[in-house]
Amino acid sequence: MTGEEGIDAGGVTREYFQLLSAQLFDVNSGMWSNRFGDDSRITWFNSDCIWDDDGYFLVGVLVGLALYNSVLLDVHFPQAVYRKLLGLPLGLEDMVDEEVKSGLQHLLDYSDDDVEDVFCLTFDVAWTDLGEEKRKELKPRGIDTPVTSDNKEEYVILYVKWLLVDSIYPQYEAFERGFMRVMENSSLDLLRPQDLELLVVGTPELDFNALMSNTQYEGGYDSGSAVVRNFWKFVEETSHETRLNLLKFATGSSKAPIGGLGELSFKIQKSGPDSDQLPSSHTCFNTLLLPDYGENYNKLAVRLGRAVIECEGFGLQ
Repeated sequence: MTGEEGIDAGGVTREYFQLLSAQLFDVNSGMWSNRFGDDSRITWFNSDCIWDDDGYFLVGVLVGLALYNSVLLDVHFPQAVYRKLLGLPLGLEDMVDEEVKSGLQHLLDYSDDDVEDVFCLTFDVAWTDLGEEKRKELKPRGIDTPVTSDNKEEYVILYVKWLLVDSIYPQYEAFERGFMRVMENSSLDLLRPQDLELLVVGTPELDFNALMSNTQYEGGYDSGSAVVRNFWKFVEETSHETRLNLLKFATGSSKAPIGGLGELSFKIQKSGPDSDQLPSSHTCFNTLLLPDYGENYNKLAVRLGRAVIECEGFGLQ
Protein backbone atom coordinates (compact mmCIF):
# COMPACT_ATOMS: atom_id res chain seq x y z
CA MET A 1 0.00 0.00 0.00
CA THR A 2 1.02 3.61 -0.39
CA GLY A 3 3.07 4.67 2.61
CA GLU A 4 3.76 1.18 3.90
CA GLU A 5 7.18 0.41 5.32
CA GLY A 6 9.18 -2.65 4.38
CA ILE A 7 12.56 -4.30 4.75
CA ASP A 8 13.83 -5.45 1.39
CA ALA A 9 14.31 -9.18 0.95
CA GLY A 10 13.38 -9.00 -2.72
CA GLY A 11 9.83 -7.71 -2.79
CA VAL A 12 10.67 -4.03 -2.40
CA THR A 13 13.24 -4.38 -5.18
CA ARG A 14 10.60 -5.83 -7.51
CA GLU A 15 8.18 -3.03 -6.70
CA TYR A 16 10.89 -0.40 -7.16
CA PHE A 17 11.68 -1.74 -10.63
CA GLN A 18 7.98 -1.80 -11.51
CA LEU A 19 7.43 1.82 -10.44
CA LEU A 20 10.60 3.04 -12.17
CA SER A 21 9.91 1.18 -15.42
CA ALA A 22 6.36 2.57 -15.54
CA GLN A 23 7.87 6.06 -15.74
CA LEU A 24 10.78 5.28 -18.05
CA PHE A 25 8.61 3.40 -20.56
CA ASP A 26 5.79 5.96 -20.54
CA VAL A 27 5.08 6.99 -24.14
CA ASN A 28 4.51 10.56 -22.90
CA SER A 29 8.23 10.82 -22.17
CA GLY A 30 8.82 11.24 -25.90
CA MET A 31 11.37 8.42 -25.95
CA TRP A 32 9.02 5.81 -27.37
CA SER A 33 7.04 5.74 -30.57
CA ASN A 34 3.29 6.27 -30.40
CA ARG A 35 2.62 5.76 -34.12
CA PHE A 36 1.16 2.30 -33.58
CA GLY A 37 -2.09 3.71 -32.14
CA ASP A 38 -3.31 4.57 -28.67
CA ASP A 39 -4.31 0.96 -27.94
CA SER A 40 -0.92 -0.48 -28.88
CA ARG A 41 1.36 -1.56 -26.05
CA ILE A 42 4.43 -1.96 -28.28
CA THR A 43 7.55 -0.30 -26.84
CA TRP A 44 9.68 0.93 -29.74
CA PHE A 45 12.28 3.66 -30.05
CA ASN A 46 11.17 7.10 -31.18
CA SER A 47 13.48 7.97 -34.07
CA ASP A 48 12.65 11.67 -33.65
CA CYS A 49 13.91 11.75 -30.04
CA ILE A 50 17.44 13.05 -30.56
CA TRP A 51 17.81 14.86 -27.24
CA ASP A 52 17.88 12.09 -24.61
CA ASP A 53 20.77 9.67 -25.08
CA ASP A 54 21.18 9.56 -21.29
CA GLY A 55 17.56 8.48 -20.96
CA TYR A 56 18.00 5.55 -23.34
CA PHE A 57 21.24 4.63 -21.60
CA LEU A 58 19.42 4.63 -18.25
CA VAL A 59 16.67 2.41 -19.64
CA GLY A 60 19.30 -0.03 -20.91
CA VAL A 61 20.90 -0.12 -17.46
CA LEU A 62 17.45 -0.70 -15.90
CA VAL A 63 16.71 -3.66 -18.19
CA GLY A 64 20.18 -5.09 -17.56
CA LEU A 65 19.86 -4.74 -13.78
CA ALA A 66 16.39 -6.27 -13.80
CA LEU A 67 17.66 -9.22 -15.81
CA TYR A 68 20.69 -9.61 -13.53
CA ASN A 69 18.48 -9.55 -10.42
CA SER A 70 15.77 -11.82 -11.90
CA VAL A 71 13.16 -9.07 -11.69
CA LEU A 72 10.45 -9.12 -14.37
CA LEU A 73 9.54 -5.85 -16.11
CA ASP A 74 6.25 -4.63 -17.52
CA VAL A 75 7.66 -3.72 -20.93
CA HIS A 76 6.47 -4.71 -24.38
CA PHE A 77 9.52 -4.85 -26.63
CA PRO A 78 8.97 -6.63 -29.96
CA GLN A 79 11.17 -9.61 -30.87
CA ALA A 80 13.36 -7.28 -32.94
CA VAL A 81 14.83 -5.73 -29.75
CA TYR A 82 15.85 -9.10 -28.33
CA ARG A 83 17.33 -10.16 -31.69
CA LYS A 84 19.34 -6.94 -31.82
CA LEU A 85 20.64 -7.45 -28.26
CA LEU A 86 21.82 -10.93 -29.26
CA GLY A 87 23.48 -9.65 -32.44
CA LEU A 88 21.17 -11.60 -34.76
CA PRO A 89 20.19 -10.43 -38.26
CA LEU A 90 16.80 -8.83 -38.81
CA GLY A 91 14.33 -9.46 -41.61
CA LEU A 92 10.81 -8.66 -42.74
CA GLU A 93 9.37 -11.00 -40.10
CA ASP A 94 10.82 -8.70 -37.41
CA MET A 95 8.97 -5.59 -38.59
CA VAL A 96 7.22 -3.79 -35.75
CA ASP A 97 4.49 -2.05 -37.77
CA GLU A 98 2.12 -4.78 -38.98
CA GLU A 99 0.59 -2.53 -41.63
CA VAL A 100 3.97 -1.74 -43.18
CA LYS A 101 4.99 -5.39 -42.89
CA SER A 102 1.84 -6.47 -44.73
CA GLY A 103 2.44 -3.90 -47.47
CA LEU A 104 6.02 -5.01 -48.04
CA GLN A 105 4.97 -8.66 -48.12
CA HIS A 106 2.30 -7.79 -50.67
CA LEU A 107 4.99 -6.14 -52.81
CA LEU A 108 7.17 -9.26 -52.64
CA ASP A 109 4.23 -11.55 -53.47
CA TYR A 110 3.14 -9.46 -56.46
CA SER A 111 4.03 -11.55 -59.53
CA ASP A 112 3.15 -9.31 -62.48
CA ASP A 113 5.72 -7.21 -64.32
CA ASP A 114 4.01 -3.83 -63.77
CA VAL A 115 5.34 -3.26 -60.23
CA GLU A 116 6.58 0.22 -61.14
CA ASP A 117 3.17 1.31 -62.40
CA VAL A 118 1.10 -0.35 -59.66
CA PHE A 119 3.12 0.55 -56.55
CA CYS A 120 4.74 3.81 -57.74
CA LEU A 121 7.67 3.47 -55.30
CA THR A 122 11.22 4.75 -55.37
CA PHE A 123 14.22 3.91 -53.19
CA ASP A 124 13.53 6.51 -50.53
CA VAL A 125 11.58 6.94 -47.28
CA ALA A 126 9.41 9.92 -46.35
CA TRP A 127 8.00 10.80 -42.93
CA THR A 128 6.74 13.79 -40.96
CA ASP A 129 8.52 15.19 -37.90
CA LEU A 130 6.67 17.92 -35.99
CA GLY A 131 4.81 18.89 -39.14
CA GLU A 132 7.93 18.97 -41.28
CA GLU A 133 8.20 16.42 -44.07
CA LYS A 134 11.55 14.63 -44.21
CA ARG A 135 12.99 12.27 -46.80
CA LYS A 136 15.87 9.78 -46.79
CA GLU A 137 17.28 7.94 -49.79
CA LEU A 138 17.80 4.22 -49.23
CA LYS A 139 20.73 4.20 -51.65
CA PRO A 140 22.54 6.76 -53.82
CA ARG A 141 20.11 8.41 -56.28
CA GLY A 142 17.37 6.41 -54.64
CA ILE A 143 14.73 9.07 -55.22
CA ASP A 144 15.29 8.67 -58.96
CA THR A 145 15.34 4.86 -58.88
CA PRO A 146 11.91 3.23 -59.30
CA VAL A 147 11.06 -0.06 -57.59
CA THR A 148 10.52 -2.74 -60.22
CA SER A 149 9.93 -6.48 -60.30
CA ASP A 150 13.70 -6.93 -60.67
CA ASN A 151 14.80 -4.88 -57.66
CA LYS A 152 11.83 -5.12 -55.25
CA GLU A 153 13.67 -7.54 -52.96
CA GLU A 154 16.56 -5.09 -52.64
CA TYR A 155 14.04 -2.36 -51.81
CA VAL A 156 12.44 -4.43 -49.04
CA ILE A 157 15.82 -5.33 -47.55
CA LEU A 158 16.94 -1.68 -47.51
CA TYR A 159 13.57 -0.49 -46.18
CA VAL A 160 13.59 -2.99 -43.33
CA LYS A 161 17.20 -2.08 -42.49
CA TRP A 162 16.29 1.59 -42.43
CA LEU A 163 13.30 1.12 -40.10
CA LEU A 164 14.82 -1.40 -37.69
CA VAL A 165 18.45 -0.24 -37.65
CA ASP A 166 19.44 3.02 -39.31
CA SER A 167 16.48 5.23 -38.34
CA ILE A 168 16.84 4.47 -34.60
CA TYR A 169 20.61 4.02 -34.47
CA PRO A 170 21.48 6.72 -31.87
CA GLN A 171 18.55 5.78 -29.61
CA TYR A 172 19.18 2.06 -29.74
CA GLU A 173 22.98 2.44 -29.46
CA ALA A 174 22.59 4.34 -26.17
CA PHE A 175 20.10 1.73 -24.90
CA GLU A 176 22.38 -1.19 -25.81
CA ARG A 177 25.38 0.54 -24.28
CA GLY A 178 23.49 0.82 -20.97
CA PHE A 179 22.32 -2.79 -21.16
CA MET A 180 25.79 -4.10 -21.89
CA ARG A 181 27.26 -2.03 -19.06
CA VAL A 182 25.53 -4.57 -16.81
CA MET A 183 25.47 -7.70 -18.97
CA GLU A 184 28.67 -7.53 -21.05
CA ASN A 185 30.34 -10.45 -19.23
CA SER A 186 27.27 -12.68 -19.25
CA SER A 187 26.51 -15.62 -21.54
CA LEU A 188 23.79 -13.96 -23.62
CA ASP A 189 24.99 -15.74 -26.75
CA LEU A 190 23.63 -18.98 -25.30
CA LEU A 191 20.08 -17.63 -25.42
CA ARG A 192 17.48 -17.48 -28.14
CA PRO A 193 15.47 -14.24 -28.54
CA GLN A 194 12.39 -15.87 -27.02
CA ASP A 195 14.47 -17.07 -24.06
CA LEU A 196 15.79 -13.56 -23.43
CA GLU A 197 12.24 -12.19 -23.64
CA LEU A 198 11.04 -14.68 -21.04
CA LEU A 199 13.85 -13.66 -18.71
CA VAL A 200 12.95 -9.96 -19.09
CA VAL A 201 9.14 -10.04 -19.01
CA GLY A 202 8.18 -13.55 -17.86
CA THR A 203 5.41 -15.77 -19.21
CA PRO A 204 2.51 -13.79 -20.73
CA GLU A 205 -0.19 -16.33 -19.82
CA LEU A 206 -1.50 -16.10 -16.26
CA ASP A 207 -3.04 -19.43 -15.24
CA PHE A 208 -4.57 -18.83 -11.82
CA ASN A 209 -5.80 -22.42 -11.68
CA ALA A 210 -2.17 -23.51 -11.75
CA LEU A 211 -1.42 -20.98 -9.01
CA MET A 212 -4.25 -22.38 -6.88
CA SER A 213 -2.97 -25.93 -7.33
CA ASN A 214 0.51 -24.91 -6.18
CA THR A 215 -0.51 -22.64 -3.26
CA GLN A 216 0.59 -23.51 0.27
CA TYR A 217 -1.39 -22.60 3.39
CA GLU A 218 -0.05 -21.60 6.80
CA GLY A 219 -1.27 -20.47 10.22
CA GLY A 220 -4.23 -22.80 10.40
CA TYR A 221 -5.59 -22.43 6.87
CA ASP A 222 -5.98 -25.24 4.37
CA SER A 223 -7.60 -25.54 0.97
CA GLY A 224 -10.97 -26.27 2.60
CA SER A 225 -11.05 -23.21 4.89
CA ALA A 226 -14.06 -20.99 4.22
CA VAL A 227 -12.01 -17.83 3.73
CA VAL A 228 -9.65 -19.68 1.36
CA ARG A 229 -12.57 -20.94 -0.73
CA ASN A 230 -13.96 -17.41 -0.84
CA PHE A 231 -10.57 -16.08 -1.86
CA TRP A 232 -10.39 -18.33 -4.92
CA LYS A 233 -14.03 -17.52 -5.70
CA PHE A 234 -13.02 -13.83 -5.72
CA VAL A 235 -10.10 -14.59 -8.05
CA GLU A 236 -12.37 -16.49 -10.42
CA GLU A 237 -15.08 -13.81 -10.56
CA THR A 238 -13.02 -10.63 -10.59
CA SER A 239 -11.70 -8.74 -13.62
CA HIS A 240 -8.37 -9.42 -15.32
CA GLU A 241 -7.06 -6.04 -14.17
CA THR A 242 -7.89 -6.83 -10.54
CA ARG A 243 -6.15 -10.20 -10.88
CA LEU A 244 -3.02 -8.41 -12.07
CA ASN A 245 -3.22 -6.01 -9.13
CA LEU A 246 -3.74 -8.92 -6.74
CA LEU A 247 -0.66 -10.65 -8.10
CA LYS A 248 1.33 -7.44 -7.76
CA PHE A 249 0.00 -6.92 -4.22
CA ALA A 250 1.05 -10.38 -3.07
CA THR A 251 4.31 -10.86 -4.99
CA GLY A 252 5.52 -7.41 -6.02
CA SER A 253 5.04 -8.20 -9.72
CA SER A 254 2.08 -8.69 -12.06
CA LYS A 255 4.15 -11.12 -14.17
CA ALA A 256 4.49 -14.88 -14.06
CA PRO A 257 7.94 -16.48 -13.84
CA ILE A 258 9.25 -18.79 -16.55
CA GLY A 259 6.98 -21.83 -16.55
CA GLY A 260 3.91 -19.85 -15.50
CA LEU A 261 2.14 -19.24 -12.21
CA GLY A 262 2.38 -22.94 -11.39
CA GLU A 263 6.09 -22.36 -10.77
CA LEU A 264 5.45 -19.50 -8.33
CA SER A 265 5.94 -20.33 -4.66
CA PHE A 266 2.74 -18.70 -3.35
CA LYS A 267 1.42 -18.87 0.22
CA ILE A 268 -1.76 -17.79 1.98
CA GLN A 269 -1.20 -17.28 5.69
CA LYS A 270 -3.73 -16.63 8.44
CA SER A 271 -3.46 -13.12 9.82
CA GLY A 272 -5.51 -13.29 12.99
CA PRO A 273 -9.24 -13.80 13.59
CA ASP A 274 -12.10 -12.03 11.86
CA SER A 275 -11.61 -8.25 11.94
CA ASP A 276 -12.02 -5.13 9.85
CA GLN A 277 -8.34 -5.14 8.90
CA LEU A 278 -7.37 -5.26 5.23
CA PRO A 279 -5.29 -8.15 3.91
CA SER A 280 -1.54 -7.50 3.72
CA SER A 281 1.41 -9.29 2.19
CA HIS A 282 5.08 -10.19 2.40
CA THR A 283 6.04 -9.62 -1.23
CA CYS A 284 9.58 -10.84 -0.57
CA PHE A 285 8.18 -14.29 0.16
CA ASN A 286 5.08 -14.25 -2.10
CA THR A 287 2.85 -14.54 0.95
CA LEU A 288 -0.68 -13.14 1.28
CA LEU A 289 -1.71 -12.42 4.88
CA LEU A 290 -5.45 -12.93 5.09
CA PRO A 291 -7.58 -12.34 8.22
CA ASP A 292 -10.12 -15.06 8.86
CA TYR A 293 -13.25 -13.43 7.44
CA GLY A 294 -14.96 -16.82 7.67
CA GLU A 295 -17.99 -17.43 5.47
CA ASN A 296 -18.51 -13.70 4.78
CA TYR A 297 -17.66 -13.49 1.07
CA ASN A 298 -18.73 -9.86 0.66
CA LYS A 299 -16.43 -8.78 3.48
CA LEU A 300 -13.47 -10.54 1.89
CA ALA A 301 -14.28 -9.16 -1.57
CA VAL A 302 -14.56 -5.56 -0.35
CA ARG A 303 -11.44 -5.59 1.80
CA LEU A 304 -9.27 -7.55 -0.60
CA GLY A 305 -10.43 -5.37 -3.49
CA ARG A 306 -9.59 -2.26 -1.49
CA ALA A 307 -6.15 -3.62 -0.61
CA VAL A 308 -5.10 -4.49 -4.16
CA ILE A 309 -6.26 -1.14 -5.56
CA GLU A 310 -3.83 0.68 -3.23
CA CYS A 311 -0.92 -1.70 -3.70
CA GLU A 312 1.83 0.64 -4.95
CA GLY A 313 4.53 2.49 -3.08
CA PHE A 314 6.60 2.06 0.08
CA GLY A 315 7.46 4.54 2.76
CA LEU A 316 10.94 3.92 4.16
CA GLN A 317 12.82 7.21 4.42
